[in-house]
Amino acid sequence: MTPPRPHPEPAPADARRAATTRTAGAALVCAAVALVLVGSGLWPTVAGLVAAAAGLGLGIAALVRSRGSGRRALLVVSAVAAIVLGALSLATGGARLLLWPVAEAYQQCVSSTLTLSGTAQCQQQLEDGIWSYLSGDPGTSEGAAGASTSNAPAGPGASASATPRP
Repeated sequence: MTPPRPHPEPAPADARRAATTRTAGAALVCAAVALVLVGSGLWPTVAGLVAAAAGLGLGIAALVRSRGSGRRALLVVSAVAAIVLGALSLATGGARLLLWPVAEAYQQCVSSTLTLSGTAQCQQQLEDGIWSYLSGDPGTSEGAAGASTSNAPAGPGASASATPRP
């Protein structure tokens, strides 16, 4: 019996390309996980921000590492995709955390409505809540939660006064 042949060590260029491919793959996975997590609750959004930052950093590292390797088109495309997804997730998650009370009020409003007009009303309350939250109005929680509907226009046949008609 002959002993097995020793495997030749890979060339440095091949090892570098393999490491760059693993880095780009990890960047894409982190960015995709971040994109899924930032639309959830508080702690998944925080985890999504961490994953987005990791995806962004790994994407930049993969892009820098791919510079010296041959046949790098796929590596560059995947690294750029990871950078774009990571940046998008970072911006989305950051905005969601910044506007957390308003976003939660919108989620509750949408989950409790059954009609398209109710969804449109939730959307309007979201927009109003964002502007009032960012401007620092003290009535933000009441307006954002959808408890106040006093600014809704009166519909046809609705009385403008509080007294009933005879």
